[in-house]
Amino acid sequence: MTAPERAGWEGHFAAGHGFRRTDPEELRLLAEAVHPRPDARALDVGCGLGTYAAALAGLGYRTLAVDWADAAVTATRDRYADVEPRLKARRLDFEDQAEVSAQLPRAAFDLVTMRLVLAFMADKAAVSEQVRGLLAPGGTWLVTTPLTDRLPEERHSIGLTPAEVAAFTGVWSRGRWYDLEPGGLRCFVLSA
Repeated sequence: MTAPERAGWEGHFAAGHGFRRTDPEELRLLAEAVHPRPDARALDVGCGLGTYAAALAGLGYRTLAVDWADAAVTATRDRYADVEPRLKARRLDFEDQAEVSAQLPRAAFDLVTMRLVLAFMADKAAVSEQVRGLLAPGGTWLVTTPLTDRLPEERHSIGLTPAEVAAFTGVWSRGRWYDLEPGGLRCFVLSA
């Protein structure tokens, strides 16, 4: 990501802008897909304003929300201070493998989520391998994303192509998907 792109995202989050809100139906489907357990640990990558991370904490997860944008981390901390200690937020560039290795324990998370973020990451296969290393045995990776074949051409940059989906799902032994609405966002539920 270029410096101007990063500055644009910082400004976006600093102004309090998010993306698609998490609604009760999405949370119901999430709970059905991952079967939350008391005190399970979740990592929300690309937390934005923290809405999804707070929802995970509300489901009982001890949640760590990470984003490379300082403004996003600050917004999450400010908006959800009342959810601590179940929700903590930290600045982390998930595409920097050295930074991830230094800051996150291996095999420590029961759930890793990426909501509306994977399409913006350069190497989906590398991200997939990194997530595998962070998941505890029996852990789940949940990716929520638009797909390019459901988007107008001018919005393809925010979705995943069939080849990109294959790149990040191919190494998982178990997986399924569900749609949040017909022709809308797809959620991939992957387990090793």
